[in-house]
This record gives sequence, C-alpha cells and structure tokens, in this order.
Amino acid sequence: MLTSLFAFLFVFTAVALAHEFGHFIAAKRSGIRVYEFALGFGPKLLSFKRGETVYAINLIPVLGYVKLAGMEGDEEEDLTCPEDRKYYNKPFKDKFLAVFSGPLMNLVLSFLILFFIYTLVGVPKDLSPVIDKVKPGSAAEKVGLKPGDRLVSINGAKVASMSKAIDLIHASSGRKLALLIDRSGHLLSMTAVPQLDPKLKIGLLGFTPKPLYVRVNVFEALYFGAQQTLAMVALMFIILWQLLAGAVSVRELAGPVGIAQVTGQYAQSGALSLFHFLAFLSINIGVINLLPLPALDGGHIVFAVIELVRRKPLDRKLEARIHQWGLVVFLALMALVTFNDILRIFRPK
Repeated sequence: MLTSLFAFLFVFTAVALAHEFGHFIAAKRSGIRVYEFALGFGPKLLSFKRGETVYAINLIPVLGYVKLAGMEGDEEEDLTCPEDRKYYNKPFKDKFLAVFSGPLMNLVLSFLILFFIYTLVGVPKDLSPVIDKVKPGSAAEKVGLKPGDRLVSINGAKVASMSKAIDLIHASSGRKLALLIDRSGHLLSMTAVPQLDPKLKIGLLGFTPKPLYVRVNVFEALYFGAQQTLAMVALMFIILWQLLAGAVSVRELAGPVGIAQVTGQYAQSGALSLFHFLAFLSINIGVINLLPLPALDGGHIVFAVIELVRRKPLDRKLEARIHQWGLVVFLALMALVTFNDILRIFRPK
C-alpha cells in the first residue's frame, strides 16, 4: 500500500513539475508575470515567495498549476501588474509559447526517460518467459500467478519462445491450460483458462511478460527514444479518436484512483516498469492538454488563434467564463471516471 502511494505521488509530481515548469519558463521568458507556481490543489501545505512569484505545495497531490497575470479574468488583482506584462497584451507568439510549453515539456520528459532507459538498460527486442505484471481480477491472478514467476511449459510443451506461448494462449479462449511455473527455484503446477476479450477476440490470462533488452549506443538510444515518444503520441490520438467514435467507452477511462492503482502495479514490477509508465502518463497529460477544449491548454491556444485572425482583442470576461465552464465540465468528467474507478475496486471479480 505504501509503495503504491509513494509511487503515485512520485509519478504525478514528476508529470506536474514538467508541465508547469514549461509554462513557467516560457511565461518568464516572454515577460509575463507569474503570480503562483503550485503543485497540487486545495489548501496550501507549504508556500514561500521569491521575487514576484509564490511557490506552493497544496493538500491534494494531483497535478498543479501556474497562475499568469491577465489569464484568469481577475481585473482587480491585475491592477497591480503593468499592462505590458499581462498575458492578453502579449503578441501571439508569446501567448502560444506560454501555453504550448507545458504539454511540450511533458513530451520532453517522456523522451528523456526513454532515452536514459535505452542508454543504461537497452532497447526491448523480445519477450522473456518471466511475468512482469498480473492484472487484478484476471485469470492469472485467480490461479495465483505473481510477478517474477517464470513460465516453464504449457500443456507439457517447453516454452522456448514467449511469443509462441502467447499465441497459444490467445488461441485457447475457454480451454484449460496446464502451466508449469518456476517460482524462485520451486516448480508449481497450475491450471488456467484464458478469458475471451470481446474486443480483441482473443483469449487472455491477464499477465504481461518482462521484455528482453539489447544494449545500444547513445545515438541509437536517441533515435529509439524519439521513435517511441512519437509512437506513444500517435497511440494517444488513436485512443481519443476511438473515444469520440464510441469504440471506447467513458467507463473505461481511469481517474486518479485508477491511475494510483495502475501506478502501484508498475511499482511492484520494479523501477524500470515504473519509469516506462511515467513516460506514458506524461505523454497522456501532454496530449490531453493540447485538445482544443476550454480550460485546457489547447483551448487557450484556440482563443489566441481566433484573436490573431480577428486582429482585435476578444472579450476577456467572456473568454474567462467559457474557460470556467470548461473547467466545471472537466471536473464533472473527472468525478465520473473516479466514481467508475471506485466501482471497479468493489465490483465482484
């Protein structure tokens, strides 16, 4: 439990720091006054002021925010700030960079994590017969499979290739499989039945094998890091398209509770798995924030583009209200997915 909690706090803090640091640096470089740089939401646990910016750690350790002058529609507070240092008085380039740099830093964080993994450990080239993760409630968990177990044989046939073993499992939906497992030198016999995945149309036991890594040089690590980062970005857009098309239900989305559970599972599989998950989550946060929706970074970019095309300022109070309503909708969606997370925890397996 403590491992999951600390892993969750570490992952979300890293993602939030990268994102908000991107906004912070770009705003500072553009001359926009930054009132506050905060991690988390709710009441302040710790804060201090350096220069014109308050740095704070808040009670609820989920993501964070940077408060820029002229961006919230609070005219009274902005009376203390020179007009040329307010977000809405800056040229399009400065507005765009101040907003876009947050998601950009999430992509940079993912790339750096993958680059260092590939440099220090290597690039995944194949699958080992050792189990890395076991999905809660799956057939694998029900028969007692655990991370670290090594799959020796299936139905008496030695596992020489994990890829072929997985193909056999996929083709054996609803049929009993006799598994021989090596657990720390002790051989265990188990019988498991792969469950049919209605979308993939294959049988699944619910475990993920550990990858086998091949060492590469620094230049190859740079290439594979960039390639994998772009692949995860593309995957995110595919998932979002499936969500819009109805191929993926909102009920399948995970909120903070669900992400905390998944983070704990990756943490139990070791630091390497946790950092891979951190890279993927950072991509998620970056891409989602670029969606052209009010309250998100993409929404602010849309308004900046509209203002650029119109060549005259927008009604700042109206824009602020639109973003506030967008935030309400976003929080309502977050509440819905969190409710679904809780239902999944207590739903009979």
